[in-house]
Amino acid sequence: MRFKDTVVVVAGGSGGVGSAAARRFAAEGARVLATYRSRPQAAEQLVRDAELLDGEVTVVAADLTDPAGIDRMVTAALDRYGHIDVFVSTVGATSAMSALLETPPEVIDRTIAVELRSVIDSTIAVLPHLVRAGGGRIIVVGSDSGKVGSSWEAVSAACRGGVIAFAKSVAREYARAGVLANVVCPGPIDTDLWRRLVERHDEPSRRAAAGLVRAIPLRRPASAEEVASAVVYLASPEASFVTGQALSVSGGLTMQ
Repeated sequence: MRFKDTVVVVAGGSGGVGSAAARRFAAEGARVLATYRSRPQAAEQLVRDAELLDGEVTVVAADLTDPAGIDRMVTAALDRYGHIDVFVSTVGATSAMSALLETPPEVIDRTIAVELRSVIDSTIAVLPHLVRAGGGRIIVVGSDSGKVGSSWEAVSAACRGGVIAFAKSVAREYARAGVLANVVCPGPIDTDLWRRLVERHDEPSRRAAAGLVRAIPLRRPASAEEVASAVVYLASPEASFVTGQALSVSGGLTMQ
């Protein structure tokens, strides 16, 4: 019960990695508030899964590209639990791959809003509560594309690179306040989002997805649980001296 009485807010809790992380936290004693945007059934299933583990997960509908949604998330956590110890962002927007010159402007705007701006705005909303409590953890699930770039998803890679720089900056700026900030950087993850990408009928998405898997030395995507394990580690007491890091969980897709 490493997280007994710890309050964890998971943004994107109805997604593959978000729900896996929420279940792990709940199983280890945390009180979890998870957000969802468009998958209420998955959010309800998460609550039931936590109950079977003798854990607690509360879900709230919130679009984190909207300031009102971020306020709803923070207010719900404080109203129910009184404080926040850990903030985890797992939000993502990529649903297709395309060459940069063929990427529609509305897709660019949406990707930036979800994968970069919402992370910044959510952190700004949560951070004062972590500082006031004497410290806490911020963990963002990004992508290895933010370290090395990626063909067919240049805008997403730019956002993920921005998130890494943002988390490092937060780590430096708020270290003396006891706030640790890190990024988990997976490659492909075997989630519903990835399967929809692989099953798309457009040739660029299929070819790019297949090429990514071939480039992984372990020759497979990660499971959501494998990525969630890294998230839980970074939130745990065992990672009390880890901050400002971008931890690859990508089967060797990138090596440094």
